[in-house]
Amino acid sequence: MEALPKLDRTRRLTMMPGMKLIVMSDMHRGDGSGADDFAKNSLIYRCALEHYLEEGFTYIELGDAEELWENDNFDQIYITHTAVYELLVRFHDPDPAKTRYLKIWGNHDLYWKDHEDVYRTLFPGIEIHEGIVLEMGTKSFLLIHGHQADPKCSSEGAAVSKFFVHNFWPDLQRCGVKDPTRAALNPGLCNEVDRRLHEWANHNDQGIAAIIAGHTHRAVFENLSLTERRYLESKVKTERIEIKHQPDGSYYNTGSCVHPLSITGIEITYEDGLQLRLVEWGQATEGHTLTIQRVEV
Repeated sequence: MEALPKLDRTRRLTMMPGMKLIVMSDMHRGDGSGADDFAKNSLIYRCALEHYLEEGFTYIELGDAEELWENDNFDQIYITHTAVYELLVRFHDPDPAKTRYLKIWGNHDLYWKDHEDVYRTLFPGIEIHEGIVLEMGTKSFLLIHGHQADPKCSSEGAAVSKFFVHNFWPDLQRCGVKDPTRAALNPGLCNEVDRRLHEWANHNDQGIAAIIAGHTHRAVFENLSLTERRYLESKVKTERIEIKHQPDGSYYNTGSCVHPLSITGIEITYEDGLQLRLVEWGQATEGHTLTIQRVEV
């Protein structure tokens, strides 16, 4: 059984009554070109952030927020998505105990591990972590990006993946080539990453009862993907996907902000007891009006 890896710079956060968290990952904010997967969902994302800002949520950015494998520096990303960063600034407080903006690095923005100073020009005093240990009553949840469970995106394998993404992938995207590693196109790959994260949550000596991750771009709630949950509800079998039949509250995945015209995340609230919700923000119509709506999924 593989052991939960040792993490650099973790933060402990205690969930108190009245607290509200929104956890999102995998924005992959880019330079606004045809290779910028985030651009098409920028408005949806900003509407969601406005809602969470007004409702008093703390925002946890769970890695791969910036696409720093494809782009050489942060400057062009900031120039392209200034409106996003202006919203994030409103969550931030230089006092780590008061800030409502918590940031974790992933493999595509591992740059922040050694360059917090660059991000601090926008967010004074911000601390960027590899993980957050969230204390919720008698349970501890570990929030990590999830690339730690993917050999191609951690340790030596990451260098090869980064080389390909940096040198070849943006041009392929501009020509219309779709990402073959995405969950919707390659569910088996994501199942393996999910399986490893699930095992880490269930077999570790660090007191971790559950893991919330991103990385795969596939939303998972209580160890069931949306496909599996819909299968259990409808009994319509989906080919090539091994269906799990029982929920298990030890593993969750936020999904991503680069789904086709929608973004997903996990809300954690402590009001009438502790609650976790998988939510999707996307386009909807009301009569002849196009709107952006939040739904629980």
